[in-house]
Amino acid sequence: MQTNLFSRQPPSFRSFIIAVITCLVILFFNWRVPHVIQPARDVLYAAYNPIYALASYPVLSREWLSQQSKSEAQLRRENTAMQAELLQAQVRLQKLSELSAENTRLRGLLDTPLIIDGRMEIAEVIGTDADPLRHIIVINRGSQNQLKVGQTVLDDKGIMGQIIAVYPHSSRVMLLSDKEHSLSVRLEHTGMRAIVSGTGDLGRLKMEYVPTSANIQVGENVYSSGLGEHFPAGYLVGSIAKISRHNSGEFAQIDVMPAAQLAGGHHVVVLFSESLAKEQPNANR
Repeated sequence: MQTNLFSRQPPSFRSFIIAVITCLVILFFNWRVPHVIQPARDVLYAAYNPIYALASYPVLSREWLSQQSKSEAQLRRENTAMQAELLQAQVRLQKLSELSAENTRLRGLLDTPLIIDGRMEIAEVIGTDADPLRHIIVINRGSQNQLKVGQTVLDDKGIMGQIIAVYPHSSRVMLLSDKEHSLSVRLEHTGMRAIVSGTGDLGRLKMEYVPTSANIQVGENVYSSGLGEHFPAGYLVGSIAKISRHNSGEFAQIDVMPAAQLAGGHHVVVLFSESLAKEQPNANR
């Protein structure tokens, strides 16, 4: 009696032989008529997607748990670091406004010793002056950070003021709105120079000695001119908020709304100039 070859083999071996033959047949059809096999391949790929998702679930779960397990202090540090980077980027963008002041710079502004050399120091506002009639804030950077009297302080919107006193670990900054503060500015459209002084009001500055016939518009931006060797040129001071012209007066009364958040804000930027760099050749950059 004849016996079949496959009948002598265990079932597992028969299954293996059948699987190999099936694979060879599929490979042959895939080689000769791939367009016939492609729909079946697409179905198989679609069927594998849930398996891939299930296999990756432990990895995704571990990442999610690690994110959830971060301490509040670590998240606060990361948030502070990102805020500092954003503040630096926004201050650098302010410098681009100097491109619109090329004619002013050609009249000698590049000779000022307060050309900014690119260094910045991020500081935190930690207090205000005890005198309610003065607009002075205290920051947590001082001589240990190479800060000097006269350095310009900004926020992400514009100039805030200038350092007037430096201590080892802190400094005092006089805001633009202080009644004793003044700086030289130029107008955006005409390039005309003027003086902007504090009024004692955090939301209002005044532009002085501008003739009533001057071509000034409400909403026009006001930038630091660089004259007087106190502030670098090209940084936003504020915008014209109100113009009052009187026939009997020689000068117009002009209110300027400060661009910086003088009444608030938590972080500021202190700029370094080339003149300070020469005084401190070993300062960190």
